[in-house]
Amino acid sequence: MKTDYNNLPERIDYLISEIAGIKELLTQRIRNPEEIPKYLDINQALLYLGKLGFLISRSKLYKLTSGNNIPCHKSDNRIYFFPQELDSWLSSQIEKKSETSQNFSDQSKQFIIKTAQYKNRK
Repeated sequence: MKTDYNNLPERIDYLISEIAGIKELLTQRIRNPEEIPKYLDINQALLYLGKLGFLISRSKLYKLTSGNNIPCHKSDNRIYFFPQELDSWLSSQIEKKSETSQNFSDQSKQFIIKTAQYKNRK
């Protein structure tokens, strides 16, 4: 249906009703978020970390668990993770990276300054 001056109020009413329907769908989804399990196995932990933007391989996750570098809980031959612990671990990893990069940039600046001073002496 083409919109013209004669049917404009009807088209606006139609758009308002469509927007109200979309709004209702979105609010229902927000009220019923996906349920995150209390415990995550290795596959669920990989998916969970991936959804948080931390892409990691299965073997790397196993290496982190064997070195106790990531919070995990072992029961027999199974490894379990708590989502809250993964969240805090990931936050700490990001903070460490930013501190390391800040220290590296400070070291780089000092090196550049020393190199420039050395070249000026010649």
